Amino acid sequence: MLGYFPPPYFGPSVAYQALLRSEFAQRFDVTFINLSVVQSIRELESFRLGKLFKLAKFFLVELWYLLTRRFDACCYPISFSRSAFLKDAVLVGLVRAFGVPTVLFAHGTGVQRFRGSLAPRLQRLFDTTLGNATAVLVIAESLRSEFDGLVAPERVFVVTIGIEPQPSLPEPQQRAGGLTILYLGALVKAKGIFDLLEAMPLVLARRPDSRLVAAGEWFRPNEELTAQEFVREHHLDGAVNFVGPVHGESKWRLLRSADVFAFPPYSSTEAFGIVLLEAMQAGTPIVATRGGARREVIDDGINGLLVNEQDPADLAAKILQLADDPGLRERMGKANLERFASYYTHEHYGQRMIEVFDQLSARHR
Repeated sequence: MLGYFPPPYFGPSVAYQALLRSEFAQRFDVTFINLSVVQSIRELESFRLGKLFKLAKFFLVELWYLLTRRFDACCYPISFSRSAFLKDAVLVGLVRAFGVPTVLFAHGTGVQRFRGSLAPRLQRLFDTTLGNATAVLVIAESLRSEFDGLVAPERVFVVTIGIEPQPSLPEPQQRAGGLTILYLGALVKAKGIFDLLEAMPLVLARRPDSRLVAAGEWFRPNEELTAQEFVREHHLDGAVNFVGPVHGESKWRLLRSADVFAFPPYSSTEAFGIVLLEAMQAGTPIVATRGGARREVIDDGINGLLVNEQDPADLAAKILQLADDPGLRERMGKANLERFASYYTHEHYGQRMIEVFDQLSARHR
């Protein structure tokens, strides 16, 4: 089987690496090609000549594997942005030219909207790429409808992703009091960071001992400046702390020390949010928007609270609900630990992927 990595430190990349360490990689003879073209999220929207050289390198590496090995299937992470899809069409087309069945893995959302934004010629290319695929994988039941009218329902499979359990988690930091709200992820408007900033004055009006820790890298410099200006204008300097990207021990310490993990992205751009699984593993209660797969990850009122998209008032109300009820936070934290261990580890993910490829193999036979 031939597979591919998306860029490093992105949710799909973390999930693919977890899959490699599961039984899936022992069950099948897997060859992975790393498709990393950027090292920072700020490079995603910029054109650089080096990206074209890397594309040429990917093409040659793929060609070498196809010429020297025999593959029964190729699992490829399909993209829903124009430039990334053109890259995908080239690489998937090469695999198809060698007669290798393709399985497209859709980690994102907005499929119909993306297709509608394409010129007619590219729409035909998009339809052909999907139409020639043996199967399409989505990461949640609610995302099946993304491919309505594009892929036959029997060729769409749900494979909920998982991550590796940490061998040990740091002890929460001792605090003098107050409420710590954590945001972890790329700092970009579509992930709801500005909704969270707008919610903070409402939270502070009731709980002046609250603070927001926002960990991650800014996607666009102009949005970073806008956020800094908002913090100054609303006198949030002491209540909002942007700590930059965090990894490893630092990340897990933040997750373990937070009272609430807040993740309010827009469903039009965020299908899942692998940081939710990290918060679950840390035993942290979650407040997240309903869209995408989050309604399946979060059992509202059990391991977290769901909020309306782009609704700072609702976001603030749910954060305050947890702030006022330490017992509820404790119960949700325990529910998250149990839910993660029973369904969202890399081994559960690997078993789900094995089942799908066993079904595809049986169909082929």
